[in-house]
Amino acid sequence: MNSKVKKTVLSHMTLGLGLTLMFTAQAQTPIHQGSVSDRLTPAQLSPPTDSSFDWVQLTSFELLKGKIKTLYDDKLEFKSDELDTIFIDWEDVKVLQSHDLISVGFTDLSTKTGLLRLQHGKVYIDGEEFDRSKVMTLIAGKQTESNYWSSKISLGANLRSGNTEQVDFSAIANAHRRTTESRFNLDYLGNYSKSKGENNINNHRLNAYFDWYLSKQFYLRPVFAEIYLDPIKNIQYQNTLGFGLGYDIIDTPKSNWSVTGGPAYTFIKFDNVAVDESEDDASTALVVDTAFDTEISEDIDFNTLYRVQYGNEKSGGYTHHALAGFSIELTDIFDLDLSLVWDHTNKPQADANGTLPDKNDYQFIIGFGIDI
Repeated sequence: MNSKVKKTVLSHMTLGLGLTLMFTAQAQTPIHQGSVSDRLTPAQLSPPTDSSFDWVQLTSFELLKGKIKTLYDDKLEFKSDELDTIFIDWEDVKVLQSHDLISVGFTDLSTKTGLLRLQHGKVYIDGEEFDRSKVMTLIAGKQTESNYWSSKISLGANLRSGNTEQVDFSAIANAHRRTTESRFNLDYLGNYSKSKGENNINNHRLNAYFDWYLSKQFYLRPVFAEIYLDPIKNIQYQNTLGFGLGYDIIDTPKSNWSVTGGPAYTFIKFDNVAVDESEDDASTALVVDTAFDTEISEDIDFNTLYRVQYGNEKSGGYTHHALAGFSIELTDIFDLDLSLVWDHTNKPQADANGTLPDKNDYQFIIGFGIDI
C-alpha cells in the first residue's frame, strides 16, 4: 500500500471516530437544559398563603387542598377536592392551614377559635402560639351544636311468603355528640320476627350515657340509663339508671378501648306471672361495661361492646349484653354492617304457665348502614 492510500484510509478512520464521539456525547446530554437551581425539591413545597382552601401537608411532603372537618382521637378528617373525605394520622401532619375559623380543644379542656396554622411543631391561632402536643380536637367553624353531632342507622329485613310466611326486621342506630369537654352517646338495638302470625322475636334495647372528661383519658359518667323490652323472655320492660367512672385504656388514631363501671338502680316489670308472684321488682345493681373499636383497614372497622350487670335473682342475677361487629365501607355514606349479639340472663323468670325462658339469646344481624 503506497503512502497516498495510507493517508486516505487514516483520514477516513479519523473522521469516523470523530463522528462516533460526537453522537455519543449528544446522546448523553440531558434533554432538559434548565438549571438545577430552578427546580423545587419536595421539602420546599408549602401551602399558598392567600387561598380560599384549607391545606394539609404530610411529613412525606405531599400537599392537599380541601376542607378541615374534625380532629378526634388523633385522626384528622380532611375533605379533599379530588380524594373526597380522608382520615390522616395526626402524627403524619407536617403543615396544616385553614382559610376560615377552626375551634381548637386542648388537653386542659380549654378551647380557642380562630384561623389555624400548624408549622414547625407549633400551632398558631390568630397568630398566638400554642404547643402542638396539647391539641386534642379540631372542629371546623365556631363551636355550634350542629358541629358536635354524628349519627348512623343500620337496617336489615327478611320477608318470606309462600310455604313459609315470615317477616324479620332488625335495626341498629347510634347518635353521638362530642365536644372538647364531654360526650353523649345514644344506642338502639331492635329485632322483630313474626312467623305464621305469631311473634317469636320482639326485643328492643335503648342505652344512653353522658361522659364529662376530667383529663384526656379519665372521665366521670354522671348518668347512664338503659330501657330493655323483651316479652318473649317475660320482660315487659326493665329500666336501669346509674352513674360511674371511666378510663380510656387505649386511645390511638386507629384503636380505642374504654372501661366504665358504677352502681345503678334497676326496676323490672314482668310480662305475665303466676297468681302468687309479684309482677315487678326493684333492686340495686353494679354495672360494668367495656368497648373496643379498631380500624382493620381503610374500609373495614371492627367494634365490640360487653356490658355486665349484677343484680338480685328476681332481676335476673348476673346478666350480660355482648356485641361484636364489622363495618365495611361501601361509599362515603353507605356501609355493610355485620353484627353478632349475645344476651345472657343467669336467672330468667318463669311466666304464668311456668315456662322458663332460655338463658341465652344469639342473633346475627346483616344490615345496610347510612352515616348521617
